[in-house]
Amino acid sequence: MQMKNHIKNKKNFFAVSGINMIVKDDLNFALDRKQLSKVLDRLPRSFRRLVDYVIFGNFDFLTKMHFNAAFKDGAIYVSSTQIDNSSVIDDIIHEIGHAVEDGFWNEIYSDLQLEREFVKKRMQLHGELEKNGYRYSSLEMSKVEYDKRLDDFFYNDVGYPEMTSISQGIYFSPYGATSLREYFANGFEAYFYHKDIYLKKVSPVLYKKLEELENV
Repeated sequence: MQMKNHIKNKKNFFAVSGINMIVKDDLNFALDRKQLSKVLDRLPRSFRRLVDYVIFGNFDFLTKMHFNAAFKDGAIYVSSTQIDNSSVIDDIIHEIGHAVEDGFWNEIYSDLQLEREFVKKRMQLHGELEKNGYRYSSLEMSKVEYDKRLDDFFYNDVGYPEMTSISQGIYFSPYGATSLREYFANGFEAYFYHKDIYLKKVSPVLYKKLEELENV
């Protein structure tokens, strides 16, 4: 994809904290560049260098997947239809987390410690779901890759409010239960954006990994 095809004029192309930004389609929110810069500056420069562009627009592949944002081929694609500026920044930091995964895969996953922590939490969640009358294969829940059927079970059959209640004390947020990769990216948000120390209590291995990455 040629980036120049997304640039209508110079006003639609700018940089924040060293990351190139492109506004492909009109935004339905007021992008606060100063706030975005303040949050991005918390990230090590080595993380920001992993992202070539952040592109705001209407993207069919995001709509089909019901995503607000996605990291793909070195760029972060962000829906131009969002609730507010805070949600947009949250999405961008989350997707930078996925970029960091790609860039530091061995440091994050090669010792299997994070995977073990995730699987242990999935089994805890499985037990809590059963206590509340929800049945799902423990074997399927022990798998770390994204599974659409399991995702649908979490958010359609159980429902987000119930998932939030049941997963409390197991995950920083219920979205972290989706897959190992989302577990990492969700923790990345908590550590670098929300600065929430609760992450250290609920996910000590993940927290330590993020501390180590921050100092790489």
